Amino acid sequence: MRDTTLARTRGYGWKAAEWLMGVFGGVAAFLGFFIMFGPEEDYVGLGGDVAWQVGDVSSAWMYGLVIGGLVLLAGALLMVIAGRSRTRVAPTPRGDLLWHVGVFVLVNAFVWAQDFALGSGLDYAYLVTIPWLFGLAVHGFSLLSKRGRVSAEGSHDYGRWLGEPRAWPTEGWYSSRERDAETVPEAELPEQEQKELQHH
Repeated sequence: MRDTTLARTRGYGWKAAEWLMGVFGGVAAFLGFFIMFGPEEDYVGLGGDVAWQVGDVSSAWMYGLVIGGLVLLAGALLMVIAGRSRTRVAPTPRGDLLWHVGVFVLVNAFVWAQDFALGSGLDYAYLVTIPWLFGLAVHGFSLLSKRGRVSAEGSHDYGRWLGEPRAWPTEGWYSSRERDAETVPEAELPEQEQKELQHH
């Protein structure tokens, strides 16, 4: 019988799909409605040569942006609702770092594209990228630092701490020790943790 546990989880992939559909849907719908109701002499786009006057945008583009944006927003909303019935995947430090990197790349790509689209070269994009890159480096360094400490201590939870996230129930509260006790045979636990578990 096929195991459908992984198919019924809500992890980083689910979260990314929600965000992408919501953001792109919101932007598309906003642009479509702006073209529909905005002044014809105004412009839409990134700016500079990558901008178009509202009055020159065709009706096909206008309705395409509105309909496509609303469809994406509806899809994001349905994912939020459906996600409530799925098992939440516990986040991991590595997963959080990769999420941070993904957001950094997407946001900065847009900022740099808009900066150069204005036609005057590099003006302000680096003011966003440099401090954010420093924060991202600190995030990565903290991950590697903790990885070194966990590895040095020889913790049995090292693989799970750094590896792929696993699903655990959303109902109720579970401490890390209780989750470990559910998945790691007591005989494999360090002697001190075996004693502590026997007292609970």
